[in-house]
Amino acid sequence: MEKLGFAEMRIEPRRKIKIVITDQGVQVRVAGYISRKPVANLSGPQINALRLLAMGHKPYGELPGFVKDICYRLALRGWATWQEDESGRFSVHATPAGREIVALLDY
Repeated sequence: MEKLGFAEMRIEPRRKIKIVITDQGVQVRVAGYISRKPVANLSGPQINALRLLAMGHKPYGELPGFVKDICYRLALRGWATWQEDESGRFSVHATPAGREIVALLDY
């Protein structure tokens, strides 16, 4: 949104970040502009990890270190989730939103 000029970031006291809509953003909002296209900036490794997770859950121990890092970043976006089974082992799963991104990528 900042790159498009619709919002800007301001740093408040105590290093709190505040996102503020700009005048151009207000005009777009008032005009009722809605885009049905999702906007996501994904790297090649993130796309590959999403495709891997969309095929099924993956145990934590079987993932290489760099894939674990990518999965953590995908979890921050809400596209992956970590779950613990009854034996205490963790695995990573694609969320419905993550599977939707894969479907859009493969469309």
